[in-house]
Amino acid sequence: MRTFLCIPVDLKIRDHIASIAQELRPQVDARASWVRPENYHVTVRFLGEIDPLLTLDLKATCQTATSQIPSFEIALDRVGEFPSLDNPRVLWVGGKAPDPFLNLLSLLDSGLSQLGFPRGHAESIAHITLARIKGRVHTSLSQVIEQISQPAWTLHVDRLVLMESRLTPHGAIYSPLFTLPFAGSKGKDGV
Repeated sequence: MRTFLCIPVDLKIRDHIASIAQELRPQVDARASWVRPENYHVTVRFLGEIDPLLTLDLKATCQTATSQIPSFEIALDRVGEFPSLDNPRVLWVGGKAPDPFLNLLSLLDSGLSQLGFPRGHAESIAHITLARIKGRVHTSLSQVIEQISQPAWTLHVDRLVLMESRLTPHGAIYSPLFTLPFAGSKGKDGV
């Protein structure tokens, strides 16, 4: 099964992000796959195809990490693109990765490497993908981004989710496999 670790986005933030996507969509002259609002999340680590039996080991590894990280906040204060303005492949809403997010990445990287996953790299931006661009962009994305209203929201982070992603002709369908609260959070495990 195809999986990734993520931070879910609450309904209020999801609606705000969807309004930015609606504003951007008609202005981005490119072939793009726009993420459905119900699929918005902050990716922590893409794991790819895994054996379903590995889920138990993943849960133990993630629980070790989440028990050491208190809930935290991510400032969502800009719209951007990866990898560059000259060659954009991903449009996103996000902000500077706070220290607890970077600590989480480091703890998970260490634990995941013991399970045979390759080492990841720390992201300086925590982001929510709006669209994946699948071709040449015929507009100046920097001008489009400058003209839209920039976000000024705060995402409260209180849990980590292992998500299964099933690809269909109508887009990806995500199903949570487990949810773990961060230290001090009042979340509950939703196996």
